Amino acid sequence: MWLWDKIASSMNWKLIPEPELSPTLEADIQKMLIASFPEYVDFFTANSYWGTKPEFRLIAVDNAQPIAHVEFGYRHITIEDVSFEIAGMGAVAIHPDHQGKKLGKAMFAYLREYLLKNSNADFGFLGCHEKVARFYAASGFQQVHQSVYNLNPDSQTWETYHGPTMVMPIHKSMQAWKADGLIHLHGMPW
Repeated sequence: MWLWDKIASSMNWKLIPEPELSPTLEADIQKMLIASFPEYVDFFTANSYWGTKPEFRLIAVDNAQPIAHVEFGYRHITIEDVSFEIAGMGAVAIHPDHQGKKLGKAMFAYLREYLLKNSNADFGFLGCHEKVARFYAASGFQQVHQSVYNLNPDSQTWETYHGPTMVMPIHKSMQAWKADGLIHLHGMPW
């Protein structure tokens, strides 16, 4: 058993459907996101997600406060003529006081296990900054070198994203992923 599997099984995890997210918990998530991303204080003061409204939130709680967070939702995407069901993920954050303790890896181990048992998702999917791509690779994702066509949540225009795109095998292996062609999200990123 990997260290993060032990952390995942011992941590107090909460998987919350978005309609059941209380205003108090959402405010606590916003505080954690502000602590994790101080450059986006203005944004996370008013929001707890960017892009597509999530269907679920997975959080780790310590002393009644969120210390880790990922939001996700399901969608069919296409790469040319091939369709996949994905669990699109976003707003990934570990509170600065808890970073460097393998909590992120534990969170994704827990989420992958949940998705295997409770979804039909072929893959987990997210876009990220180059500086954190290695973190996601160490957490079970593989980087695909394809551009992503999506609706920009800020400008409400369709655009092509060329940054790192990370894919996690869930019900299909990476050999099933179509590794060439434009990834069409058919909506906003998470």
